[in-house]
Amino acid sequence: MNENETTKFVKEVAGNLIRSTAKSVQQNLESAIDGVMGWLRCWGEKQKILQEKYLEDFKKRVSTKISDVPQEDLVEPSVSIVGPIVEACKYYYEDTHYQEMFSELLASACDQRHVHAIHPSFVEILKQLAPLDAKLLSMFKHHGTYALCDVQEIHRDGLITPYTQSLFDFKDKQGEFTLEEHLGLTSSLDNLARLGVVMKNRDIIELSYNYDAFQNHFMYKSYLSTKNIDSTFKILKARIELTDFGRRLGCVVFLK
Repeated sequence: MNENETTKFVKEVAGNLIRSTAKSVQQNLESAIDGVMGWLRCWGEKQKILQEKYLEDFKKRVSTKISDVPQEDLVEPSVSIVGPIVEACKYYYEDTHYQEMFSELLASACDQRHVHAIHPSFVEILKQLAPLDAKLLSMFKHHGTYALCDVQEIHRDGLITPYTQSLFDFKDKQGEFTLEEHLGLTSSLDNLARLGVVMKNRDIIELSYNYDAFQNHFMYKSYLSTKNIDSTFKILKARIELTDFGRRLGCVVFLK
């Protein structure tokens, strides 16, 4: 091998060592996940078997999502993102809902097209999302805003009784939620608002939307069945939308 060939060979080897590949990224992440999960292996034989199964499922999810990242966009993820995620896996590895969110965030952390949108707090936010919270957040991949209203009962003496459940209209996706889920949406919205990712906007309502249509909502009708005969209903108009911070979280986890 002459000098030029030797130089070329060294450069190629060096390039292979520092160039991120799907295989190298996946192997590094799997090693990190295995390492942090090791403490659970002494927690009973049955739990050990379950933990190993869930762990393999999680690694497969991560591997599949990383393999979808174009080679030219693949980068080694930041330790500030990988570390908290694999640490969270100690406690959240059993639930596929958390597996899906964490694997999406890990894949985004390996994709230079999304790295700029990732905030270190995303891991802590994902840990605080129940399945219904995540489902509500995912609805914004279909539409940017949704109409919402709150109902108040105005009594003859002027006293006001607010109903605690908000009414949602998900446009052409109305059937995405079960009856039980509809009853939990207000709490989910409260949690997402608390985390700063979704807001209820009363100043700017849904454009060209007929809020009287909420009178046909099944929850509105249930309120009617309990209202006093001499009282009236007042509809408080609003819409829900992502905050800027919520859009950043959405684009790397929920809105792909």
